[in-house]
Amino acid sequence: MPAPLENAPRRPARRGLGAWLALAFSLLSIFLTVLMVEVVDVAATKQVETSIGQGLRELALQTADKLDRGMYVRYREVKLLAQRRDLLPSSGSLEQRRAALDTIQQSYDYYDWIGMAGLDGRVQVAGRGLLEGADVSQRPWFRNALKGINVGDVHEAVLLAKLLPSQQGEPRRFVDIAFPYKDAEGKTLGVLGAHLSWQWARSVERSVIAPLAARGKVDALIVGSDGAVLLGPASLQGKKLDLPSLRAAQGQDAGYLVERWPDGASYLVGFSRSRGFDAYPGLGWTVLVRQAELEAFAPARALRERALWSGVGLALVFSLVG
Repeated sequence: MPAPLENAPRRPARRGLGAWLALAFSLLSIFLTVLMVEVVDVAATKQVETSIGQGLRELALQTADKLDRGMYVRYREVKLLAQRRDLLPSSGSLEQRRAALDTIQQSYDYYDWIGMAGLDGRVQVAGRGLLEGADVSQRPWFRNALKGINVGDVHEAVLLAKLLPSQQGEPRRFVDIAFPYKDAEGKTLGVLGAHLSWQWARSVERSVIAPLAARGKVDALIVGSDGAVLLGPASLQGKKLDLPSLRAAQGQDAGYLVERWPDGASYLVGFSRSRGFDAYPGLGWTVLVRQAELEAFAPARALRERALWSGVGLALVFSLVG
């Protein structure tokens, strides 16, 4: 029986070739699957990270816009108050003018002080009688109003520090808004000034950031034109910052980047610069909205892990089929 003897050596060769082909097919499947998953993963992760960064940028834009629009409303309110005839010295008695200012102050919650000073700098009348008779001639709000500068940057209370209690354990801070008031002939009689409580800005911050509490810890900071933190976490309050985001905000309206902060941590930061609104000229504030990089990019890492395990699973399936 010569035929079977001749065919016997060929069977192992055929089984060896099939095994090599199966192995090659499996390795090729694994390689192509991992390569495809990696390409898709890089593109998708980059898109998710960009979306997260754009989200913080939009938050910074919204906060800056709310600040500018809110300041414009306060700016216009005080300007209109300075034009009211019933507040002029000739319109009534001191008690009547004080009562009118009391009513105004009760209507506008965020004004800690509203008063009117003559050209000599003496406060003639004020809401609740605070600082009446005090000399404010050297205060910036008074001098600047006579020069046509009607809004001043954030500062701590000076004359009112002992008359008003601290707020939430913090010293009272104000934004000054002041306009000259004139008689019927247009002659300047003095300056009407208002101290806007800086807690107003805290309420703006909360209105923007509070809805994101479920997403993680997101901080909003308002930084002055000199780099000092006007509003933000207690550990940074009053400190001066020199960050790439602040420098970038000088050259563009808004953006985002990843940067290292003085505490050594890395943050994803959205930034936007205040530009003013309508007649309100703006004070050069910059809004920063930051989130720890690891926390901010957690969705991107989760997507990467899902893509990796999906790729491994597909590779095993193809290997088994091979």
